[in-house]
Amino acid sequence: EIYTEALNIASNTFGSDHLDAAATMNCIGVIHFHTSRDNMDKAMEFYLRSLLIRRSVLGNEHRDVATTLNNIGRIHFAYGEYDEAHDIYTEALRQRRAILGSDHLDVVASIYNLGQTHHKRGELDQAMELYQEFLCLTQEKLGRKHRDVAIMLKCIAQIHHERNEYDKAVEFYTESLHAGKAALGDKHPEIASTLNKIGNLHYQEGNFVAALIAYKKGLEVESAVLEKDHPNIIVTLNNIAKIHKRQGKYRSALSLLKKVLVIQCRTLGTSHPNIANTLANIGQVYYQKGDYTQALDAYQKALCIQRDELGDDNIDVGATMDSIGLVLFKQGLHDLALRSFKESLRILEHELGENHRDVAVILYNIATTYLDQGDNDEAMKFFQEVLRVERIALGEDHKDVVMTLHYIGQLYHKQGEFNEAMEHFREALEIETKIHGACSLNAARTLNRIGNLYLQKGDAASAMEVYSESMRIYKTLGHTHE
Repeated sequence: EIYTEALNIASNTFGSDHLDAAATMNCIGVIHFHTSRDNMDKAMEFYLRSLLIRRSVLGNEHRDVATTLNNIGRIHFAYGEYDEAHDIYTEALRQRRAILGSDHLDVVASIYNLGQTHHKRGELDQAMELYQEFLCLTQEKLGRKHRDVAIMLKCIAQIHHERNEYDKAVEFYTESLHAGKAALGDKHPEIASTLNKIGNLHYQEGNFVAALIAYKKGLEVESAVLEKDHPNIIVTLNNIAKIHKRQGKYRSALSLLKKVLVIQCRTLGTSHPNIANTLANIGQVYYQKGDYTQALDAYQKALCIQRDELGDDNIDVGATMDSIGLVLFKQGLHDLALRSFKESLRILEHELGENHRDVAVILYNIATTYLDQGDNDEAMKFFQEVLRVERIALGEDHKDVVMTLHYIGQLYHKQGEFNEAMEHFREALEIETKIHGACSLNAARTLNRIGNLYLQKGDAASAMEVYSESMRIYKTLGHTHE
């Protein structure tokens, strides 16, 4: 209201095209930008009006013009319009370098903005170059123990993380943590954020103990500095629960997930899609625990919310139908399982297309259900379709393709079609050799299957030759023949 009154005064006193009016418009735009996402369009409107006046009075090359361009770039970035943000940030940076010099703090801010935009566009090399320039300038200007230095060290760590350069990522995350603590103290949301990123890194590496330590430290900080129902606390609780589940600590995982559910119900209501996600996570823990009744109850509650809130054909509905099918399969209710799997298949084919890897997973579940029922013809039909989709979605030389080839080979073997079985086992062996090398347990097991086929065909010489190669691999690897 104060700035609006100031704009009215400036416009009435000096005219609506005066620089004071432009400055006030820019300030009003900043307020709208920071108030809420719903006010972004109003912010853009005031920024554009300010830019028009400033260019008209000051020319295209001026510090204030660059500032307004930078503000416009921030709106495009917030909307996810990264190409537009890139072009505007590039122009703002060019002007600021020319007018203010290469080491001015406004230049540093523009370097950061442009680096973030490259990062969002997946242009990691360009982002890294700008991040390193930002880091060098901020360390010179502000010292190593500054919040901006900590943030940039975390950005650099994130690029190393995305490149799977885990050692470098840990190094920079740790530096960021030290700088952040020096600048902000031990209890600050930025510290919690860095700890959680360290946890994510260790989790991806499979180092669950280190990940759990980092997540718990992050939760301790979040609990100290954030409201008890803050979304970040929910994320961290979920991360800890995920590790407990992988470690087989199902009681702890369920306790955490139920705590998440209570918070979500309190903050989102009882019918939000996030509630359904948590219920599905709870169902998954019960499933892994072998408590299929509780798993089915959680999945069905999730499904009700998803159908009400997202519609019957939503991809999350399809995923939950698949989970329900798995529970029903474990309970021996094959016909109900098939019905659930086929409904999941219908949704996923519609939403993802017929050749998506998730479609292959559902087809596999259907095939194995028919196999368990003893319906080998239907199992074969669906395994053939699994193989077709996997080859398109995953490539010819993927481990899942190998597994499906083995299933098909075994079915042909059961039906006495030894040549067809041999063809599929040979193809599986060829892929296994590409993936693991010629001397692997997988190759030895497949050679055994091929040897069994030769034996049943009455070709003892070929069987002995293949068995000998299998035995040689087992001995080389120090394993007992299986």
